[in-house]
Amino acid sequence: MELGHHLKRAREFKRMSQHEVAELLGIAQKTLSNMESGKTQPSVIQLAKMGEIYGLDVLKLLSENGINFSPPPPPEIYRKLKKNFNS
Repeated sequence: MELGHHLKRAREFKRMSQHEVAELLGIAQKTLSNMESGKTQPSVIQLAKMGEIYGLDVLKLLSENGINFSPPPPPEIYRKLKKNFNS
């Protein structure tokens, strides 16, 4: 299931209209419609706000849609890469 579909289901579960959510996000209703249909993707900030509105764990939702976050590599990796790059 795609991210937009999950967002639409979460909105419907909360019994909110696209107009209501779009107003809370400060975007046009058509923009939200495009996000829910998969035509466009929400920004990180918009996604975080939707998570708050819908009571969603956004990181879990993204992970379920194949978008995984991991911690950055340790600083010594960057030093090694820089050293190898400059050699």
